[in-house]
Amino acid sequence: MLFPLTLAAILAASVPAGAQERRQFGDNLFLENVPQSVLYDGREVAGHMQTQNSYSVRGWTHDGDALLFSYRGDLYRRSSVKGDYVKLLDLPGLSLSNAKPASVCGRNGYVFTSDRDGDEYSAVYLTDGRSFDADKVSPGRSRNISVIVSDTGDQIAYASAEAGTGVWQLIVQPGCADRPPQVLARGNAPFYPDDFSPDGRYLLAEGPAEDGFKLSEIDLETGEETILVEAEEDVKDSAYSADGRYVFFTSNAYSDFTDLMRYDRETGELIPVLSDVGFDIDGIAVSPDRSRMAVSYNRDGLSTILVIDMNRLELVAGPSERSPGVVSSMRFSPDGEMLAMSVSQPEVPWRSGLYDYRTGAFEPWTGGFKPNQKMTSLVPDLTTYKTFDMDGDAPRRIPLLAYRPSTASPENPAPVVIFAHGGPESQSRPSFSRFYHYIVTQMGIAVLRPNIRGSDGYGKTFEQLDETTRRGDAIRDIGALLDWIEEQPDLDASRVVVAGGSYGGFVSLASLVEYSDRLKGGISRFGVSDFASFMENTEPYRVDNRRREYGDERDPEIAAFFQQISPMQNADRITVPVLFIQGGNDPRVPQQQSEDMIAAIRANGVRVSYVLATDEGHGFDKSENSRISTGAQIAFLREMLLD
Repeated sequence: MLFPLTLAAILAASVPAGAQERRQFGDNLFLENVPQSVLYDGREVAGHMQTQNSYSVRGWTHDGDALLFSYRGDLYRRSSVKGDYVKLLDLPGLSLSNAKPASVCGRNGYVFTSDRDGDEYSAVYLTDGRSFDADKVSPGRSRNISVIVSDTGDQIAYASAEAGTGVWQLIVQPGCADRPPQVLARGNAPFYPDDFSPDGRYLLAEGPAEDGFKLSEIDLETGEETILVEAEEDVKDSAYSADGRYVFFTSNAYSDFTDLMRYDRETGELIPVLSDVGFDIDGIAVSPDRSRMAVSYNRDGLSTILVIDMNRLELVAGPSERSPGVVSSMRFSPDGEMLAMSVSQPEVPWRSGLYDYRTGAFEPWTGGFKPNQKMTSLVPDLTTYKTFDMDGDAPRRIPLLAYRPSTASPENPAPVVIFAHGGPESQSRPSFSRFYHYIVTQMGIAVLRPNIRGSDGYGKTFEQLDETTRRGDAIRDIGALLDWIEEQPDLDASRVVVAGGSYGGFVSLASLVEYSDRLKGGISRFGVSDFASFMENTEPYRVDNRRREYGDERDPEIAAFFQQISPMQNADRITVPVLFIQGGNDPRVPQQQSEDMIAAIRANGVRVSYVLATDEGHGFDKSENSRISTGAQIAFLREMLLD
């Protein structure tokens, strides 16, 4: 329930900057050392660059005559770009995500997941679309992901991890809640379902193996598993051909970048379909008749799309000469001639609509700016900067999105905030952000978004440069960025704040440890402060996955290294103010990661501010909480960089 937080309440409850007193607002929000402007600042950002409601495209209706959209936990259909949004489901108390059409007990219904409190234990539900009820089919309290539906709609598959166990199951559920599920596999790592065979007999699933990764086919009649592909690197996004003979999948096991491969189930032959392109494949989509495949490439963060004939292995259209932007949720139309998708561009917020892959034209159906919104141009420079080590015979270069305010000049150099992304297997991409737009255009602060080593999108060699005992090199990339700022005549190297969320929160805290003398302050949003305690307390279902990235804390060498790079163990080296933002239900980075770090920094007499929402998880989804969180960051940046 949202609480009635007023400006008067904030003003009355504000405490002096050095205090450690925690004040409560409503049932779930707690603030410490947050300035009086927090609510005003949050509302200012929320009202900046007014956008239209962005309904997210989810595919096509059962009859193929309309698009499916989700918005604020509900599901809608819309038959034309000017048509009304017609609500399809009325399910009190349930907020839908990842809804898909399915055949539920012989009726045109839906499968969806729902998570209410941010703890990521989203249950799987079936509904026939005709009642006010939905049937929960997933086991107990569990995390359930990667939900797929068979071509006939009467089988659902998903990966499930029961709370507190760390054990994953691969489950196939008949499209009727009163029929029992089939558990195909159990293990300590997720086994993700990718595709049902056209005849519904087999299931493709991929996940970690003992010495790498595997792509398997499971016979749903016998339960027998056949490993089709084993590789040292990721195997993912697999799909059957129309006749079921071939299996297409993406992998970076065969080159430095993610390629499209094809496996012949009859002969065992494995061939590259799209390889040596020099860019990672972001995602694929298969047409309903399985004759065409859309492939999205990640080219410096922007999407490039092409379509191939899956039978002839010939190019049907593309690659797109002009990127439509950053693309997600590609879905073919029933006739295979168009793609429904969501698109964001550096200057335009997320929109959903139809993409004509032959002409490259995108028709937006929803989202974008409101009519008559006054535009303020802001396009980041897609550039690179030199870091401390070599890449072959040349200095290694780190990709960077640099947003400069129009007021910046050698005579008036702009202060800077560095935002580190999470992951670390993620990427800062040039999609629109109201938050960044406000900071640059309204505050005159430059925003720098580096893709330090370990980021996706630049090949596996770059992605693996930070693994295990090389983690500190990623922080040295931030040091190199500080050097780069000093070389920019229109940027002020004496006024810099570093910020980040999740793994980016670790990057922020670790940078404060190493470079407090070069920074004005830092922001950590649900950031890792100590890898040893993080591995001990993160949800069990995540431990194996994180060990592959960060290292196994049971190894004495790794345990010693964790101590060495831990911001918590080096908190005495942080000498500038820090703002922490945390969700109380966070299953990934538990609340204690922030609160232990807060206590350690305060013990050194350094000022710390804190925003805690006990009804949020790994990120703030509730609008009022989000506004307060945003307002706290804006107020912090103003004080550190402008006052």
